[in-house]
Amino acid sequence: MKNNISRKDALKRMGGLALGLPLAPSALSNISFSGVKHAPNIMVPQKRIKGKPNVLWITTEGVPVSVLSCYGGRYSSFLQTPNIDRIANEGMMFNNSFCNNALCAPSRATLLTGKYNHLAGSASNGYNADPSKPYAFFDPQQETFPKLLQKAGYQTGMVGKWHMKKARGETANPGIAGFDYFSFKKGAGGPYYNPDGFIENPSMGSKEMVHRSRPGYITDTFTDLAIKGMKQFKQPFFMMMDFFSDHRPFDPPHKYEHIFDDIHFPEPGTFYDNYKNRSSVARDAHMRISDMKDFNPPEDYTKKQLQQWNYQQLIRHFLGTLKSQDDNVGRLLDFLDESGLADNTIVVFTGDHGFFLGEHGWFDKRFMYEPSLRVPWMVRYPGVTNAGSKTDAWVQSIDNAPTIMDMLGLPVPDDMQGRSLMPVFKENTPKDWPKSMYYHYYEEGPPHFVLPNYGVRTERYKLIYYYTVNQWELFDLKRDPDEMDSLFYERGMKVKEGYEDILEDLLTQLKKLRKKFKDDTGKPVNFRPRKAYN
Repeated sequence: MKNNISRKDALKRMGGLALGLPLAPSALSNISFSGVKHAPNIMVPQKRIKGKPNVLWITTEGVPVSVLSCYGGRYSSFLQTPNIDRIANEGMMFNNSFCNNALCAPSRATLLTGKYNHLAGSASNGYNADPSKPYAFFDPQQETFPKLLQKAGYQTGMVGKWHMKKARGETANPGIAGFDYFSFKKGAGGPYYNPDGFIENPSMGSKEMVHRSRPGYITDTFTDLAIKGMKQFKQPFFMMMDFFSDHRPFDPPHKYEHIFDDIHFPEPGTFYDNYKNRSSVARDAHMRISDMKDFNPPEDYTKKQLQQWNYQQLIRHFLGTLKSQDDNVGRLLDFLDESGLADNTIVVFTGDHGFFLGEHGWFDKRFMYEPSLRVPWMVRYPGVTNAGSKTDAWVQSIDNAPTIMDMLGLPVPDDMQGRSLMPVFKENTPKDWPKSMYYHYYEEGPPHFVLPNYGVRTERYKLIYYYTVNQWELFDLKRDPDEMDSLFYERGMKVKEGYEDILEDLLTQLKKLRKKFKDDTGKPVNFRPRKAYN
């Protein structure tokens, strides 16, 4: 007698995994080859997809890997993320995933186009962009991967955070950018309960933008709308679920407002950073937790007491908001199971940028430092990725669009600047796979006054150029993983002995990367350090 069980029943028989419980780290580090590690005891029965697969592409907002239990982050003992972990446990997780510009709109423009912002547009969040620059805003008329999917017979949906401006004060139309179904909230932040400002198209395929109000908590509401859209699709679909939080105002749903009130979270080791031995840009940025007003801090506290108090409030709110997001990832996965779509749907979970949660005494992102540079990346691809596999192969924001095209058997346009991850999924990572990446951040001015910068990161080193003030930072990530001591000294005039050749190599790589990606914006690489550390 043939034993036929559903995929969901199979998961239930597997106990903890079916509940999304994180596995012990040892279970995920057994065998390694071609940069891929396997956990052979958690294989999930999956049929190879027949015909055109669907795609559920989940993009989180400002979630660093340090808060996800599948990455073994430092908050895992306080909060598990079982539903997000489930994607990793049932598919492949990337250990080295990076954004190319740690800011909301710029990163999302890159995700849509596979290009850096000097070509994709939205070089900044828009409100302080220089309108004279051709890359200041996002042009929805340009080629995007959703448009290419439409031409290939896919229905496309986008729900959640959009945040793309075609001009100052004017929102780009997702319908024109390639989405048949869309619902987003105007702006970047709250309120998260009963918010106004929803913008939707009234029917499938319409490019009309209708303003609406929707009751309830925003993360739940957008999940409802994503499921509604997937139910309406009659053809193979691509659904982009863009979560709106974690983001200021860091408001969790009421049920999670006080779940961490009795917990004291340990501060990160760099919490009391004094910003010595680095550029003045780090010292002058307006990102210090001690200055946050978000949680109505006591007025009679000292600066150090404010820093400590605000940190506890930030983490309690941030994790409560994340817990809601994880719940809703579970709702999306359950919908795929219950509708019979799971075995024919690729699920990807990634992020627009990371976030500082007390590292260097900061909140927010923007810097090329690791907490804001790193993003999660995991994929469940039935019949292709092995359950519980992990890879050290690098992935960047520019790789997302070409990966989507390749996964669906479509040609990757020559002008996309990233590479498809399909060889990595099949555990056949090419020998010439990148082991360095280029970063470029443009925004200048309020609210955080982080100066524009670009740089190169390799497996061990990171070189950053704050080109508007001609200041440099160089980090040896093996010896200084927390990026506390730049290797320049004498007020930035000299590099530490023994790193001269490394610096020359990084400068050469930086020039080559800017040429490779056709980036002539900002100022050219010109290493003439002068009084960088005042």
